[in-house]
Order: sequence, then structure tokens, then C-alpha cells
Amino acid sequence: MRERIMYRRIALALASMAIVSPLAMHPAMAAAEDEVYDFGSSDIYAEKSAEPAVETKAEPAPVQAPVEPVTENEEEAPAAYAGGQVSTSVQLGVLGDRPTLDVPFNITGYTNKMMEDNQVATVDDVIVHDPSVSDQTLSGVSSAWNIRGFKAQQQDVQLNGLYGIAPRFYGGVEGVDRVDVLKGPSAILAGIAPNGSLGGTINYITKRAGSEPLNRVKISYGSDSVFTQQIDFGRRTDDGKAGLRINVLNRNGETSFDEHVRTDSITIGADYKGDRYRLGFDYGYVYNKVSDQQYQLTIGKNALATMTSMFKVPRGTKFGADGGYRAIHEQYGMLHGEYDFSKEWTGYFSYGLRNTKMEYFYNSFSLSDRLGNATMDYKYNNQINKADSGEVGVRGKFFTGGLKHELTVAANRIHYTRYMNNRTVKSGLKTNLWNIDFQVPENPYSWSAPKNDENTFTGVALTDDITTPNEKWQFLLGAREQRVKVDNYDISDGTIKNRYDESVFTPAFAVVYKPQKNISLYANYMQGLDAGDALVDDDKAVNDGEVFAPFKTKQYEVGAKYDFGKWATTLSAFDIQSPTILSRTLSASEITDPKKTKIYSPNGEVRHRGIEWNVVGEPHKGTRLMGGLMFLDATYRNTAGGLYDGNRVAATSRWNAVMGLEQDIASVPGLTLTTNLTYNSSAYTNQDNRFRVSPWATWDLGARYKFKAGGVPLTLRGDVYNVTNRNYWRALQNNGVFLGKSRTFLLSLTADF
Repeated sequence: MRERIMYRRIALALASMAIVSPLAMHPAMAAAEDEVYDFGSSDIYAEKSAEPAVETKAEPAPVQAPVEPVTENEEEAPAAYAGGQVSTSVQLGVLGDRPTLDVPFNITGYTNKMMEDNQVATVDDVIVHDPSVSDQTLSGVSSAWNIRGFKAQQQDVQLNGLYGIAPRFYGGVEGVDRVDVLKGPSAILAGIAPNGSLGGTINYITKRAGSEPLNRVKISYGSDSVFTQQIDFGRRTDDGKAGLRINVLNRNGETSFDEHVRTDSITIGADYKGDRYRLGFDYGYVYNKVSDQQYQLTIGKNALATMTSMFKVPRGTKFGADGGYRAIHEQYGMLHGEYDFSKEWTGYFSYGLRNTKMEYFYNSFSLSDRLGNATMDYKYNNQINKADSGEVGVRGKFFTGGLKHELTVAANRIHYTRYMNNRTVKSGLKTNLWNIDFQVPENPYSWSAPKNDENTFTGVALTDDITTPNEKWQFLLGAREQRVKVDNYDISDGTIKNRYDESVFTPAFAVVYKPQKNISLYANYMQGLDAGDALVDDDKAVNDGEVFAPFKTKQYEVGAKYDFGKWATTLSAFDIQSPTILSRTLSASEITDPKKTKIYSPNGEVRHRGIEWNVVGEPHKGTRLMGGLMFLDATYRNTAGGLYDGNRVAATSRWNAVMGLEQDIASVPGLTLTTNLTYNSSAYTNQDNRFRVSPWATWDLGARYKFKAGGVPLTLRGDVYNVTNRNYWRALQNNGVFLGKSRTFLLSLTADF
């Protein structure tokens, strides 16, 4: 019955997509009455190259006012596929900037236009539009997601290709111009992800000043009472060589689940273009405090013994205590430079620093039985996290016979130190889910942040991108020698408790075949690296605190990309094998013979196989679409005694789908209606697949209107998320679930002065 109701809601949302489009065919559209959908040509690049030069001149502007009538104060849009939502170029670590069509990976670069039009506030709001990514964000204090079924988090987001520099706990994107989402492991490109993200990489490309002055002010108001003000300022010098971009944001108010958020941030992006060199500088500061935060619900052992799924609870039920809070101060900066030794050879460097200070008072909430009885623990965490990261390299072109080589040699180093003390304030407090009494205790602890661990990752990479004379074939050969050094400290006396220092070699191979300039077929073999699991805070283990050796994740992938001109699509299939199991902190189910030896160690592996389809574009003038579908078969293999072999990996759905549609209303120039549908099939919360979370779907609706008032270009945007107020659970690893957001809204007004 539940699934029947959900499928009806999906049908209703799909019907809305079908209804929105015909609205554009209002009788007032006299000029477009005879238009039909034209999905593009077989080789748009060939057609463009065949056009006579005289015909490439712009035609006179039409008499009818365009939907976006004012552009003089808007920064110029980067090269993007039709509709402007996805970039046609991406950044690939040591390989630099590349056309999306030419790279042997499934990667999507979401543009600033897409983020503005979708009222994006955090990186989570961006990645939910990618079918390969499943959101695992719990609340304002959590930014996490699965990419191809592997967990990733804010701590492993790159900043302009560097790990370790982007804010560690804050996911705001107010200073970000583009978000590149790379699916699949890619140690060759930037080295090891500091916190073990394996399934893909998210890279922030920061904002730069455009050729036109920018004075943008944005105010927004959303559920329940969050008020945001943002200023975006950009200037270049008269000669265009130097530019400055500044973003200032303030956000304050009550969010969903009655969390209170306070954010103050500033980002500065500067650049200078000389005759043979280019420099870029970024700086950011953020203060973010989330009070009365929501948290996950853990299904306890006794509940698991009698339950196979989670019962419904009232919308907005809160598992985080009033009185909890997380406050962070983050500062980060980065300098990047390039110098052209000649037309063929360029040297580059990047170096960045980050300092994060965090204070966290929080509770855990564990369900004891099907009657709603539960227990709570309270903890207090202080943390200082310092990081520095750098890369230096040389890129050049040369020929051997008719083959063109693009060679890159690069060395990088990521170093971060964590000073942390996580203490239990009170444990074993009893309550009931139907009448929650949080019993918030007084915190007896003061600030204390002893040295916890120190990690240093250094690597050297060599890549050769070989192109045949007709440019139909490209071959990528590469390898990285990665050194991993991890020191764990005893926080009581500051001595080193465990140390690991080893090197790992990771090769990479890829090929691209282009039968036409707008079609590419590709295949790759890539590896990812994890610094190694650690056994943490387990008094039962003889080897408590041990750091296990780094391990490799291996991927085989094939895919096809097609740019039709008016729309573009990518289809890929992948097979990923990894020794990692569930999480970086091992639990009793992830051990080998603990009862006899009391020595805990990882065992088994996971295998993620799947098919992805992405589509984006504007197949008809004024009609834009973006979304796709992923089928994922993620299972455990070679576990101890075959106990979990063949079971589905926790927190992974077999089917993920998302589709967004925008329709300009021709009878009302400047008005655009939007709708978005997201679907996740069922998932389990543990490796024995005994506790299941039902499939769910959400439907969003929105509109934006561009107009002028007093000569000032304005854009009014409004969105309603989860229109049907769907009450649903989402699965986490380690027997966790969390409530999806109930119906919320967001209204904003943007002015370009």
C-alpha cells in the first residue's frame, strides 16, 4: 500500500513535468507556434567548421524582448552546454583544465548559473542533482554523501584541485563558481583523499572577476525563519590584467527540525594575468554555529532483534537535544601560479593553508525496542585541525613521429594535524521516542585539545596523454608513487602510540575514441587509495588504536558521451572493487576472530557495479532539463566465513534517479517554471541486511521571474521542496537512519546594481 501511494506521487510529479512544457505554447507565442522539438545534429562540430566565415556573424537581435532582458551587469557565463547548467570544461588535477568531452571519466561541472537558479546554499544542494550521488547529510552539522555507493564527506572536498584546504566542516558555496563532480576513484589526479573518500571527488572552482563590473545583492527567506543576505562584488582593471571578487554572507534563523543557524563568511578571489604568467589568490573566513541540531537515530541491538524496518514517526520528530551546538571558525587561503617557459611548456604551483577550530556538544540517540524506548549519550568535543597542502609541476607538449604527447610531471604534499579531545558527559539516559525527555546534563568539561594524530601524504605523478594525428584516438598513461605517513598520539602524555609509514604505487590507463568531434567513447582503469582503517576507542581490543596499512580500490569503467548541440548525454558502466568495509572505525562485525585473540582487523571486500546515465541541455528553446539515472549493484564479498557474502552494502540503493525540468513561459517574458523529481529505492542499514528502509521519492516545484524596477535588474525566485510533504527515512551505515526534510520553502530576491 505504501509503495502504491509513493508511485502515485511519482506519477503526479511526472505529470507536472508534462504540464509545465505545454504552458510555453500559449497562444501568445505566435512567433513559435510552428516550432517543433529539434534535438540537435549528429555532428555539430563538423557543421560549425563547414559554415562559411561570413555566416558566423551574429544575426540582428529579434524585436521580441528576451526572457532575460538584462545582461549588462551579469558576469559572463563560462562555456556551457545548452541551457547553461553544466560546463563544457572541467579541472582534472595534474591534467589541468580539459574539455569534458575529451576526458575518459564521468564528470559533471555544475555552473554558477545552475547554483543561482536552484537557490543553492551548500554543496549538498548541488550534488543532489546528480544521480550518481546520494545525500547522507543529517542536518546543519553534517555534510556527507555517497558517490557510486562509497561514502564521502566535506573533509575531502578539493579547492581548485588541492585537497585539505577547503573548509573542513562548512559546506557553503557562496565563493564557488563551479562544482566539479568526478565519479570514480582517481588517485592519479590529485593523490590520496585525506579522509578516505573513494567513490569520487568534488572540486570547488572559486569565483573570479569577470570583464564587466559586478554589484550583486541577494536576500532570501526560508522555512522556518532563516534570513540570508549576500553581497557579490567584482572588478577588473581597465587593462583586464588584474581582478578582484569578494563575497560576503550573513545567515541567521531557525531551519527545519528547529535548528538555529548563524553563519558569517567572507571569500576573496584575486587574479593577475601577465604576458607569460598568471597568478591566483583565494582567502576565506567562516564562522558557523548550529544550535539544537538534529541527529541520526541508531537502531540498537535489542531493537534489531525484533524489528526489520522503521515505523513512522511524526514529521519533524527531533533526535538532537535542545542545548546542543557546534561552533566552528575556519580560515583558509591558497596561492596558485603558472609560468610559460615557451608555447609548449608551462610550470605551475599551488600552495594553501587552513586552520579550523571546532567546539561540539552533542547527543546520540539509540532505539532500544519497537515500543519506542531509547537511550541517549552526551559528548563534548574540542578540535583544532591545521592543514597545509602544495603541488608543483610541469606540463608540456612534444611530438614523436605523428603522435602528440602532453606530458605532466607533478609532486604534491598534504599535511594535517588534529588536536582533539572527545569526552563523554553522560551516558545511558533513558527516554521514549513518543515522549522524548532529553535530560540535557551540565557540561563539566572545559576546552582541551591535545594532539591526536598527524598525517603526511606525499606523492609524485607522471602522466602522458597521447593523441593520434587525426585526433580520433587519445591514450592516457600514468602512475603515482604515494607515500603515506600516519602518527597516532596518546592524548594523556603526547607520546606516539602507533605509526605507519609506507609507499604505494598506483598506475592508471585510459583511452578515448572520437568517431566524430561531438562523440567520444572511453574506457579507464583507475585506482583509489585509503590511508588505512583505524581501530578507535575499543577497550576490548588488544590492538586498540592500531592503524592498518593503506589499501587500493580498483575501478574498470567504459562510457560514451554525445554532444548534440542542444543537449548532451553520458552513459557509463563501472566495476569497483575495494577492501574497505563500511567505515573507517571498525566495529565488532568487521573483525577477524576477536573472541579468541582479541585482535581486531578488517576482512573481506565490497564490489560496486553499476550503470549511469546523465542528460543535460535545452532541446527546445526555453525548455531545459538536467538529471539522470543510476543502477547500482553493491555487494559484500570474501567476508570472514562467507557470513555476509552477496549481501547488499549498507546505505546503498539499487536505483537512484533525479530529473529537473525548467520551462520559460513565452507569454510572460522573464518567467520560468521549474520542477524536480528525486527517487531512491530501498536500502539496508547493516551488512546482514536485516533492517530495511523503504523506497522514497520527493517532488519540488519552483519559479523565477526576471524584471527591471527603477532601471535595476531584479530576479525573484521561489521554491517549495518536498511538495507532497513526504514523511520518509533514509538509510545510513552502522544501523543508522535519519528523517528526510518535510515540506519547506525558500524565497529570494537578487539585484544587480
